[in-house]
Amino acid sequence: MKYLSFFIVILFFILTGCQKNFTYTENPEGITIELPEGTLGIYPASDNAVRIKFFKKEKPDIPEFILTNKTAIPEFETTEASSKLAIKLKNIHVVVDKETGNIAYTSPTGEVFLQEKPGSRKLVADSVDGKPCFIAEQGFKSPKDESIFGLGQFQDGHYNLKGITRRLTQVNAQIAIPFIYSSKGYGLLWHQYGVTDYNPADNFIDLKKQEQPDGDENLIEVTTTAGTQEVSQHQTLYTGQFTVPENGEYSVFLDLGDMGNRYYVVIDDKPYIDQSNMWLPPTVSTLVDLEKGAHDVQVICKSDNNPELSWKRNDNTTTFRSPHAKELDYLVFYGPSADEVISSYRNLSGNAPLFPKWAYGFWQCRERYTSGKQLVETVEKFRKRELPMDVIVQDWQYWGNKGWGVPQFD
Repeated sequence: MKYLSFFIVILFFILTGCQKNFTYTENPEGITIELPEGTLGIYPASDNAVRIKFFKKEKPDIPEFILTNKTAIPEFETTEASSKLAIKLKNIHVVVDKETGNIAYTSPTGEVFLQEKPGSRKLVADSVDGKPCFIAEQGFKSPKDESIFGLGQFQDGHYNLKGITRRLTQVNAQIAIPFIYSSKGYGLLWHQYGVTDYNPADNFIDLKKQEQPDGDENLIEVTTTAGTQEVSQHQTLYTGQFTVPENGEYSVFLDLGDMGNRYYVVIDDKPYIDQSNMWLPPTVSTLVDLEKGAHDVQVICKSDNNPELSWKRNDNTTTFRSPHAKELDYLVFYGPSADEVISSYRNLSGNAPLFPKWAYGFWQCRERYTSGKQLVETVEKFRKRELPMDVIVQDWQYWGNKGWGVPQFD
């Protein structure tokens, strides 16, 4: 009996010790949980959506630019067990592990559709230009059979984004939206206003620039601030070597440092990234199956780019990282259908009105028209051939010699 009593006492201290740093407060907006590393806020947003915040000390005051539609806070119920705290909404339940602070998301019937990766919630103090900020990061478990879609408009050709690395930046021909939808029935909005890395690749490869032989440069006509000019499209070769620790799938990420016109990445004499056009965004990535050990790599890009190449192991995790944040902030939506997820997202962010009818017709656009006369003649040709056209775009060079994008109004 004395051994049984000793075991019960030890078990009591284990169970109570794992909860000694866990306190929570319920208020009309939701739940706040005090953890040793900061404050975790769980805020019901609708019957099938919840907002998660994690911050140090006081919650920062940040303007709201996305979730601008004022909606009523839905009803929710809080239940507590020895090791779990559950916040139950009509169509989504949030379950917090009281020992670790990790969150799992379930359907009302208890089916887990998303959960944070243990130890992946980070809010690291940093600064930008002398002003304080945080590096906010959160990882989520991603089962092998999951497919992930979204993140906006990219040129990289990827449809299923599971394991892919992307830098979410706004540049010509690229529109980044930090929202994903999963085949598991959930949507996730990473609610940050600054730059964000999706599945960041942190293992950098030392690239050596190879000198090119002298010769005629490849010249091409482009539109510049001074009008149409011939500019050099000279390309440069870089070589390097890297070593991976085990067999598996890896994301390889190329950052040119600026917009370019050539992506070309060769690993062990096999090209994995090969794309050329006049408006390539600064970054691109692909998934590669690699064997354990060393691998040779070659990169070709425009000569005035400054390429960086990095890699990460695809470990069935989805990670978001924002290096210039004030807090960690994301929303989870549960359908289980895509229509329900998108509808909930739209209701919180505000429904956009339809465009006027003409905007849904055919838009005629080219790199530019050299004069008003050429533009009018193009319209006349469309009309003569009875080809429908609702819009013609005069993209640039309509401002004369006053500078890039600086028209003078009469």
